[in-house]
Amino acid sequence: MKQSLRIATIAGIRINLHFTFVLVVVLGAWPWLVFGASGALFGAGMSLAVFACIVLHELGHSLVAKAYGIPVTDITLTPIGGVAVLKDRAKTPTQELLIALAGPAVNVVLAAILTLVAREVDGLPQVMEASTTLMREPPRSEHIWVMLISSNVMLALFNMLPALPMDGGRVLRALLSYFLQPERATRVAAWVARVVAIGFLALWLVMPNASPMLPFIAMVVFFGAGAEVREAKLVRVLSLIRCGEVVTPYAPRFRLDTTFGEAVQTLMVSPLPVFAVERNGALVGVVRRQDVLEAARADGWGYVSSVLVREVPVVDPLETLDEVRSKMMRGSVRAAAVIRDGHFYGLITELELVQAMDVADRLRSTSTFESGTSPSRSRR
Repeated sequence: MKQSLRIATIAGIRINLHFTFVLVVVLGAWPWLVFGASGALFGAGMSLAVFACIVLHELGHSLVAKAYGIPVTDITLTPIGGVAVLKDRAKTPTQELLIALAGPAVNVVLAAILTLVAREVDGLPQVMEASTTLMREPPRSEHIWVMLISSNVMLALFNMLPALPMDGGRVLRALLSYFLQPERATRVAAWVARVVAIGFLALWLVMPNASPMLPFIAMVVFFGAGAEVREAKLVRVLSLIRCGEVVTPYAPRFRLDTTFGEAVQTLMVSPLPVFAVERNGALVGVVRRQDVLEAARADGWGYVSSVLVREVPVVDPLETLDEVRSKMMRGSVRAAAVIRDGHFYGLITELELVQAMDVADRLRSTSTFESGTSPSRSRR
């Protein structure tokens, strides 16, 4: 079942609404119900307007990322905010710094523009006075400016808290990365994030009127920081291994005339998620495990060529697994073909990445691995 609905496409980026987004309208309307149907409509409309600002915030991140060549597939809106899906990570501290700053910068600009418009339309004294009567009297035009300006200011300030995986945490990590190794910078930023998370939780415990969202935010920050540390470790480990050292020429391969029945027999004995399809020893594409199974259920007499994916990232045997992973994330299929001088060595799939990480965990205490020299090379 689809969990989100596409509502627009901006600059090639899909804007989706998560099915739980209906809560935003309900929760926005609820406090204004005391003023009747018109009040509830006002509250719901303001919630949607604030989330429009969140879309612009995420577009700020996304457009800067795209300017650096990082694909962005979609932005999904949920009751707790927006999430932009980038298909790769920033490659330098400067890239991460500018991508992270772009979102809050959009909110600062919006707050400034809205303040200028409010001054011309209703006057700043009237808007300031309306801020003291918000939700104490029926809504009026000045309340629109109060809510939009304050929301953008709060979005900018909250997102700039130095807590991974929030924007401020990414800014902190980017700045630290100018002086520290990337993994070390991430660990320091994660430590700061966990302190902030504990602060959120303590604030919720000692303040009777604190937002009930604080403990949830604390958990997101605390565990999100841990996920960033694991990702940084993964990047370091994969950057030490060349794909030519893990690719296997013995993985099962299909022909264009391989039937679904024959392919399913192979799938029963092989855990690979993606399989190469060859013609006269040359790679013509790949098929995904799930595609083969679904097609076999629908048409047991067909051929794997009907679910062939021809566009496959190509890598050199000397490229690192981190570089391979980056290309896999950008592509439409989670696999990369290892090719040099026209010779196809085999595929690198997510399974090889997981296995490489497992082996690296077992070898991380050895000097050969930590120095960046693979065990296979050290024996020669």
